Amino acid sequence: MKTNFFEQIAGLQINGNLLLNIHHDETGVITVSTVLKKGNITATAGNSLPPMLFKGTAPELDEGFFSQFAQPIKQTVGLINNLEAYQKELDKAKKNGKNDKDKTAKATEPEDDSEDEQNLFTQQADYTEAKAEKKRLFDDAMEKSKELAKQMKYAEALAQLPDPADYADKAELIASRRKEIEAGKEIYDKLANQFKD
Repeated sequence: MKTNFFEQIAGLQINGNLLLNIHHDETGVITVSTVLKKGNITATAGNSLPPMLFKGTAPELDEGFFSQFAQPIKQTVGLINNLEAYQKELDKAKKNGKNDKDKTAKATEPEDDSEDEQNLFTQQADYTEAKAEKKRLFDDAMEKSKELAKQMKYAEALAQLPDPADYADKAELIASRRKEIEAGKEIYDKLANQFKD
């Protein structure tokens, strides 16, 4: 059987990792959760984009997936590219500002090792801020997932869970939460099927 799925993906000219999560339930509905990630984005907004969700039967998705998918993914690529350009300019501005500050400091103060000590602390502060931001993103994703599960939106709750590869130290917690959500979904699906009969 020949499909042109990958040809259509290639035609979108996506530069990055396209993550697809496909869930098929007992009623025949397929939910496709799609996230685009680029490894070199350090701006936090690029890492917190919500997944795009598509639902339908297999024939419906065969017919309309790419027509619905193409425009949002192009917008997402544009947004990520803008974030990359912004991040580069921000880094350049920081570097230029630091160089100007260094020139001014050297012109007004005698040379000593105190500036090297300040740079050590500045780097540590940047690392601490980055670590705190990563923790905040993790906590937000876990909370969103928990709230969606409470609303019985299990596919969306699973899609919101952080990637264990990004949070190796929290992999067990993520796996545990995934099992809880999947168990809740299974119970919900059973009950829904009983009421249909």
